Parts: sequence; C-alpha cells; structure tokens
Amino acid sequence: MFDLRIGLWTSNSDSWSELVEQWQLIEELGFDCAGIPDHFMPTGASIDAPFHEGWTLLAALAAQTARLRVAMLVSGNTYRNPVLVAKMATTLDHITGGRVDLGIGAGWYEPEHTAYSFPFPSARQRVDMLSEAIDVIRSLMSGGRTNYAGTHYSIVDAPFAPIPVQQGGLPIMVGAQGSRMLRLVAEKADIWNLNDTPDRMRALGEILNDHCAKIDRDPETIRWSAFSFPRILKEDPFSNLDAFRRLIADYVDAGASEITLKMPPPDSYGVLRQAAAILPELRDEYRARRP
Repeated sequence: MFDLRIGLWTSNSDSWSELVEQWQLIEELGFDCAGIPDHFMPTGASIDAPFHEGWTLLAALAAQTARLRVAMLVSGNTYRNPVLVAKMATTLDHITGGRVDLGIGAGWYEPEHTAYSFPFPSARQRVDMLSEAIDVIRSLMSGGRTNYAGTHYSIVDAPFAPIPVQQGGLPIMVGAQGSRMLRLVAEKADIWNLNDTPDRMRALGEILNDHCAKIDRDPETIRWSAFSFPRILKEDPFSNLDAFRRLIADYVDAGASEITLKMPPPDSYGVLRQAAAILPELRDEYRARRP
C-alpha cells in the first residue's frame, strides 16, 4: 500500500515569475508533489497564447523546491527520442536529489504534431513505440551498456552515466486510458496516470486489474495517480473546502493514492490554504483505511 500524495499542477502558459511563486507556495503549504503537462502550445485555449517548453520548465521549477516530488504529466513519447528523455529525467533526478517520477505517454494531440512536424503514426504504432521506449529507458537507467534492436528504436552499445539517484531507476508513470495502454501499464509501469474523473478511474481500473491478473502481477504494486482539472469535474475543487474534501475522497474511493489538481487562481488561494491545512488529516484517514 502506498502513502497518499496530494499535489498540484501548473500551466505552462503562466509567466516564469508567476510559476516560481506558485511552486514555492505549493511546497510551503505542505503539498506532496507538483507537475506540468508536456505540450508546445495550449490544447484548451488560443494556440497563440504563450506556452513554455515542458522539460526545460520542469527542471527549472524543480530546482526552486527542496521537498516536492516532481513529474511531467505526462511526456509525449512522439516528441523525443527515449534516450534523450532518460538523460533529461536522470539529470533532473540528480538536480532534485531523487525526487522525480518519469511520466510518459504515447502522444495524442494531433494538431500539435501537424503544426510542428512531429510524426503522428497510428494509435497502434504509438503504443508499440511507447512500449519499446520504456524498455530502452529502463535498460539505460540500470547502468552499463545498452543494446536494443526493436522495430522503432535501435540502441547500440550505449553507455549511460550517471544512473538515477533513486535506487532501481526512476519510477515510470504511464498515462493511459485505452485497453492496450492499460495492458502496457500492467506489464511495464510503476504508476498509472489518468486524466479523468473518479468514476472513470474506477471503471478503467477494473480493466487494468484484469490485465494484471492475466500476467500474474499484483495490482497493489501499481500506484494510481489521478490528474484532473475543473473542466472534466462536476465542480471546482477549490470553490470551497467541502468540494476539495469530497473530490479527494471520491478519488481515494476509486483507488487513487496520488491526486494532482490544477493550481487554482489567486482569488481561490483562501480555499487552497484551507485545503492545505487538512492534508495531515487526509493522510491519516488514508492510512487508517489500510488492511
């Protein structure tokens, strides 16, 4: 059983000074983790709005903190070679002293691929590419030399040093909703990340557990990580303290042990501070649920 983590994610559209203030506030208030999405332009607003590159931003923000676990939620595999991702994430693990979860997904936003000339293969090919990418990343992080001859990636006698600070390599977090992706989570991931509601997590979690049963993997070895924002939820979790408490309870009931909500605007910081004050209580309630 995992400990409960509650965190916040911030927008790549905010200015650097605003983001530093947000991340330092997240840590000051006692939240457990923070992250950002991996895109090159907005996906839910005008594409002409400012939008910082994700991995550069994540590294800079993580260095402004001392305690938070940090993650890309999640990195698009179609945007970067997996060796590059492994190098970036491992470098960040050293910068943070071992506080990185390596979030990765198959890539999904076709307009972005078209705009920036990123190849956008079929859904099946993207899942196959991600599966190979995870194999490459894990092999590299284990140290020594890596040789890999796949359909999509070929790695020849590749050295990799330093290895991550975290023993055993970085936890691999995979964003997944479809059945093939959930099977990949069962086979290769440490953390399942879902951008959806508690009800959806509960339903898809049953499929994930079925995949685990088929390969004889203990489903309790996979952390379920919820990633959400007000647009997909029934209410704004920072509209009042009851809404926050209710949403956390709903995700926990659905199986989540990590819940990352969108950073609210400054006019909701009062509720944010109230929510932070009950984090110890929520963690204690979660521990009491353990068998």
